[in-house]
This record gives sequence, C-alpha cells and structure tokens, in this order.
Amino acid sequence: GGIVFYVDETGQHGLVAALEDIGEFEWGCYGTSISGADGQAIGTGLQNTLDIVSGCSETPIAASEALAYESEGYSDWFLPSKDELIEMYNTIGNGGPEGNIGGFENTWYWSSSEYSSNDAWLVYFNNGYALNISKGSAHRVRIIRAF
Repeated sequence: GGIVFYVDETGQHGLVAALEDIGEFEWGCYGTSISGADGQAIGTGLQNTLDIVSGCSETPIAASEALAYESEGYSDWFLPSKDELIEMYNTIGNGGPEGNIGGFENTWYWSSSEYSSNDAWLVYFNNGYALNISKGSAHRVRIIRAF
C-alpha cells in the first residue's frame, strides 16, 4: 500500500510509508501530557498514535487523521514515531541512497513521539534534523503502516 522503508532482522516484518502526505495538522492537546505517547524507537508509532487519540479528544489532529485514513485498500495507518520518521528520511527521503523517492516536501513532519505537555518531536526532511516544537503548530503528516 506504499513504499517499504524498513524491514526487521527476520525479513518478515517491516514498515510502509504512504505514497503521499495526508496534509498539515496540529499534533494536538497543547498543555496536556499524553500518557504513553513518548515512545521514540522503531515499533512504537502505532501505540503512540493510539495513546494520543485516547488521551486527546481534539480533532482534526495528526494522530486522529492518521487512524482514520484509508488508502490502497488499507485502513491500519498510524503516525510514525521519531525514530520511524528518521528511518524514512534516511531510506526514502533526502537522506536515502536513491534520493527523495518518497516525494517528501523540504519541511517539518510530525512524529507521534511526545516530548512534553507542550511539545512533540518533528523531523526536518531537508536535512534529517529532529527537533521538539509546540504541539499547537500545524506541520506535514506522512503516515505509515506495519506488515
């Protein structure tokens, strides 16, 4: 349903990025700490996304739009964790060996990884730099799914 950008050591499971961005959204719930949404490692994006939607009733936000998205016959999309987003940059973004085959904009993309009650992690797809910034600001969203 998209572009494979990560395969685990078994070769049986991995992560797929959607073919295009789903838009620009706020991370949501500025000033509220979301319990459990602080995973940064590869494999934590889905649980982060579920925790965000469970702990934040605002809509539309990046996580709610990710979970509601349907594309290429799949409806199990979620917002990538910080490390999942960095992996996307390093494999199918500007940091990849074949260049930006994912068609990313040279701008900030939200991760599902919360930094504090006010901030969450983003990755700049011009150079791969990660930064935490206000959850109340709108940035690009590229969703992923696991297989």
